[in-house]
Amino acid sequence: MKLYENDLQSRHLMRSFMALALLPNELIPDRFKLLTKKVHESPQAEQLRIFLVYFEKQWLKHFRPTIWSMCDSNWRTNNFAEAQNRRFFSRFVQPHPNL
Repeated sequence: MKLYENDLQSRHLMRSFMALALLPNELIPDRFKLLTKKVHESPQAEQLRIFLVYFEKQWLKHFRPTIWSMCDSNWRTNNFAEAQNRRFFSRFVQPHPNL
């Protein structure tokens, strides 16, 4: 997305949406409203609305914040899953076996 690459304010706003996952789930709806207001006030509002619609549809309506909020989670990466996959697939001679 060119807007993310070329406009510092838009990049900051989009990253703020991504950072919502680090908040306690009860704070997410209010912070989302605050960020939505900032989107509408932005000079790039028309382009940012596309992202806003996607985010709201995919991450607020499709999944509840209690599912994706990482605030109280001990796991913040998928390293555990990656390690499990590596141990599992290391038992095969071929790097990509046909299962």
